[in-house]
Amino acid sequence: MRTKSKSEFYKSFFAALSQQGIEVRRSTSADYLADLYLKGQIIAFYTRMDSIERNPFVTVPDRLMSSISDLARKTALQLGVCTEKPYTDKDEKITNGVYKLSEYGDVILACKHHPLFEYVFSTYRLAPENGIPVQRQYFYDRNEAMENFAVRSGLVDGKKLFSENELILIHDEMVKFLISPNDKTMDQFEQVQILIDRLEELLPELKDREIQLNYEQEFSHDFDGNSETLEITEEGR
Repeated sequence: MRTKSKSEFYKSFFAALSQQGIEVRRSTSADYLADLYLKGQIIAFYTRMDSIERNPFVTVPDRLMSSISDLARKTALQLGVCTEKPYTDKDEKITNGVYKLSEYGDVILACKHHPLFEYVFSTYRLAPENGIPVQRQYFYDRNEAMENFAVRSGLVDGKKLFSENELILIHDEMVKFLISPNDKTMDQFEQVQILIDRLEELLPELKDREIQLNYEQEFSHDFDGNSETLEITEEGR
């Protein structure tokens, strides 16, 4: 198994912590993703930058903090993060420790060392008016990053991977998920939005489609609090 998103890592890591008696709860602070409890006390915080911080207001043994960090690292490795350094000092260093691996047209393939996930890849476009990076996408698998770069840059025709009808169907389902009233995590929301953007890059006609929603039906709730099934129809289909 190779992790394609941080949510996969969170699921595995937090489950492993629970097996060791450390309870994981969603943090009440915007600075953290989760609070880690042991015997009813918060002992550490998992930050949104993927680091683990000790709670300074309680006594937490160094050995316990090391054990938690080692478990995070072990989990990441089990999920197949890239441990082979993909760049050298000869590669162009952009900013903040990011190295440019390849460039074609207005698309960049870059990589940065991460203390937990080793080497995290990204692809992005350069805005034509000022050269600022836009539409950045992150990858935790080297092959997936290179495939995305090849498709985004036009080196590979991504539309050949799917038929036009398949792309339309996938796009519809992603839009349904994005706008449905069901609970979703921020990571899920961001991943779906990225997927929608990628589909619209492959088939620009998806952006111009007239999608009609029956809001009274789609977002109605019965007395049990259950949402009605969301349906999307497209004019002309």
